[in-house]
Amino acid sequence: MRSTVPLAALALAAALAGPVPALAAEGGAPQPRLQAPGDEKPRPTDESLRDAMATLRETVAARLAGDAAEPLDEAGYVALATEIERQLSALAAGRDFHSKAGRHLQWMLGDIGDGAGLMRSAPRVPGKRLGLMRVVETLNYYGREYDHPGWEPLKP
Repeated sequence: MRSTVPLAALALAAALAGPVPALAAEGGAPQPRLQAPGDEKPRPTDESLRDAMATLRETVAARLAGDAAEPLDEAGYVALATEIERQLSALAAGRDFHSKAGRHLQWMLGDIGDGAGLMRSAPRVPGKRLGLMRVVETLNYYGREYDHPGWEPLKP
């Protein structure tokens, strides 16, 4: 016959052990920081990043301004994608992507590259336009997340 004493003792010890640390936080105990230094906003930038992103923004803005009067054709999207990819390659050259902030920047540049890739490879103009909109949205995201004084969001 089994004794229930060890089980009862275990249940009593668990009940008297005190509140779980996550639940005790309501009592004013300091909360752990959920943001790492690489998550601070606005994210820091250097002069070369700001210059390269401003040039990329100007390249895309020039095509958006002319888009209403003279929409891009397939060759125009491919040419713009080639220029965006060229600028991304120059921007990424020599950058350190090993820190948390660097990995975030690499992700963002990859998203711009994905949009340019869609502009290059989509079989029809509406798909290419979606690629351009992805580039625009990521550039606007850069302006919200990174320390870039005077950044103006693009209007698609």
